[in-house]
Amino acid sequence: MTLIDLGDLAGAAAEPAAPVNLPRLRRLALTVAAVAGLLALAASAGPPPALVRPVWAAAFGPGDTMALDGRTVYLNRAGAAGRLAVSAYDLGTGELRWSTPDDAEVADYGVLPAGDVVLVPTADPGSGRGTVAVDAATGAPLWRSAGDATPSVARGDALLARTDQFGVTTELRLVGLRDGRERWRRAIAPATQWTTLAEDGRPTTIVAVTKTGDVTVYGYADGAVRHRGRIPWNGVYSSTLFPADPYLVVVRTASAQTVATVYRAADLAPLWRSDELIGYVTGCGELICTAGVRGVVGREPATGREVWRRTDMNFVWNLGAGRLLLSPAANLASATTVLVDTATGRTIGRPFGGQQAFSADGAGSLLLLRGTRTPPYRTAVNRLDLATGRQTVLGTVDRFAAQDCRGAPGYLLCPRGDTLTVTAVAAAR
Repeated sequence: MTLIDLGDLAGAAAEPAAPVNLPRLRRLALTVAAVAGLLALAASAGPPPALVRPVWAAAFGPGDTMALDGRTVYLNRAGAAGRLAVSAYDLGTGELRWSTPDDAEVADYGVLPAGDVVLVPTADPGSGRGTVAVDAATGAPLWRSAGDATPSVARGDALLARTDQFGVTTELRLVGLRDGRERWRRAIAPATQWTTLAEDGRPTTIVAVTKTGDVTVYGYADGAVRHRGRIPWNGVYSSTLFPADPYLVVVRTASAQTVATVYRAADLAPLWRSDELIGYVTGCGELICTAGVRGVVGREPATGREVWRRTDMNFVWNLGAGRLLLSPAANLASATTVLVDTATGRTIGRPFGGQQAFSADGAGSLLLLRGTRTPPYRTAVNRLDLATGRQTVLGTVDRFAAQDCRGAPGYLLCPRGDTLTVTAVAAAR
């Protein structure tokens, strides 16, 4: 057995002790007590709040719809008696503010918030599709009319389109948004499609087209006829028109080719048409974007002049505020996606991939949603800064169908099964 020499313990015990510094010991004891107090306070405060956390939930079936406006969410769903009703909830707390009565004859399509008014679609067996306007704060009915309503908050009015049993529009009527007072009414040639064109954010013109391509241009303020003409329309698989203010875009698809033609609204003069094989056309801020096998192209609306082209991308989503998302595939989960500047097509920030969906999160940012592998059965929530392209990891929530989610400033609303879950999304620390 090995022995370890510890020396002469008796002699060591007999050596005189060093003098004790009492003031120094008191200071040391106070320091230790202060640190212990801070640690105790930190422990009692608990962990910082999560950046994503569920705050409330409501019944919400697969056929139900929702609309958002500021701090309110409007749910259009079946009530206890089986009839559809619209209910308004406080977005932050889930408190029920009001519901439409059982006899409101609510239809199963979109609710339109419009400032201090909410336009609720109705289905009256006698008059077909209609609209009831209610006060956004209280749900009190303001007016009721036949026809689908398209509101203009900037002008304080709503355009009502009345359709026949075949879904063809036969009458247009302009009413006050809050009082429902009629400003003008006009019977029109049966129109398969119609749209409004605007200048400086205010509607100025209505364009309606029949199934044979006969087009009529009406003044928005008075309903007066401004111009009549004819455009190529029928004899193809599909035709549609949409505004690229203040111009009109007509998209026609025949066989595997889609052609877009841009018209001047005042006299329906054709300004330009797409000169290559494209998949689809969409508005891109102040430009018009065409997308197809040769890439995404940003074009000047009045001339069709190519402003920029991305040959590495084939699909485009317009986010507004001068930003687009571009991808080489329609499925974001399997492709690389880039954030670009609308005016130049220039990439902002780094490319990213694997996203299942994206959802607006108020001005200046976007929520990116994707499934996770670790931990499994979760959905990761990242925030994308639209000014810089910077991504911030916020956290994860229970797995849901990300493509059905809706975003609002500070919140994410996602259906899952028969439940709508509202999740608070805080700013990154």
